[in-house]
Amino acid sequence: MNNLNNARNVNNINGILNILKPTGMTSHDVVSQVRKILNTKHVGHAGTLDPNVSGVLVICVGKGTKFSEILMNGDKEYICELILGKKTDTQDSYGKIVEEHSIPSFNEQYICDVLKSFEGEQLQIPPAYSAVKLNGKKLYEYARENIEVKKPGKPVNIKEIKLIKFNQDRVLMKVKCTKGTYMRTLCNDIGEHLGTLGYMGVLVRTDAKGLKIEDSVSLDELKFLYNNNRLSECLIPIDEIFKMDKIFVEDEYYDKLINGNEIKFDTTILDSNEFFIYCKDMLIGLGHKTKNNEVKINKMLM
Repeated sequence: MNNLNNARNVNNINGILNILKPTGMTSHDVVSQVRKILNTKHVGHAGTLDPNVSGVLVICVGKGTKFSEILMNGDKEYICELILGKKTDTQDSYGKIVEEHSIPSFNEQYICDVLKSFEGEQLQIPPAYSAVKLNGKKLYEYARENIEVKKPGKPVNIKEIKLIKFNQDRVLMKVKCTKGTYMRTLCNDIGEHLGTLGYMGVLVRTDAKGLKIEDSVSLDELKFLYNNNRLSECLIPIDEIFKMDKIFVEDEYYDKLINGNEIKFDTTILDSNEFFIYCKDMLIGLGHKTKNNEVKINKMLM
C-alpha cells in the first residue's frame, strides 16, 4: 500500500489532461472533481467553458499549471448550432426571447457564402451578459441593472467556418477561431446578416491547442484510470504538448541552473530560442538562449 501511495504522490502527477466536460458543470466544478480524484490541489484549467457548453476542457496538473497561460492562447474549434428567427437577451438558448423575425428563403450555397464572409480578423462586440470588464465592472452586472453601456470591440480571428447542415431554422457549423471569440455573438451577427435574427443553441468545443474531443476522457474514465494505476494512459507529459527542442546537460550543472545561472552549451544545434532542459534524468525547466549564446532556465519545472 505504501508503494502505491508513493507512486501517487502529488509530485509525480505532472502534465495535461484532455477532459470531456459535460453540460451543467462549470469549469471550476471540473477542476474541483479532478482535485478530488487525483488527491492534489495543484490543478487548474486552461480556457473556461460556460456551464451550458460541453467538450474539450484542458486541465493542467502539477507542473503543467505553469503552462496554463500558454495553453489558453491556442486556437479553438467548435461545433455550433445557430437557431434562426429569434433573439435572446443572452444570445444563447438559456436567455429570454426578446424579439422574433421571419426567416427569409435561402439555399445552402447562400448560407455558405455568408458564413465565409465572417472569416478573418475582426472586432467583435462582446455580449451584454459576459464577464468582460468595463470601468472595473463586469458587463453582465450592467445588464442585470438594465444599464446600457458602449461595449468595446475585441479583436478576434475567425479562421474557418464550414456549414455542416442546414434545416429550416437551424444551421449547424464548424468554427475554428482564436482565443476569446464569443460564439454567441457570432451566431447573433450571422443571423442578422442572413436578414433575420439568431441565437446560439448547442455548442461543443471539439479542439483546444491540438487536443481533440475524440481523445478526451470523462471524469468517470479519469477516476477509473487513476484507481487502477493507469493514469499515464490519459495524462499527457508537458514535453509532448509543446513540440520544442530538448537539451540534456551534465549533472554537475544542476545547481547552477536551478539557481538561475547561465551555463555554457553549444546552442548552434538548436532550431529555436526556447527548449526543454533535462538534467539528472528529469525535466527541470524551460530554457532560452542568452545574449552570450549560453542557456538559462526561464521557467522552472521542479
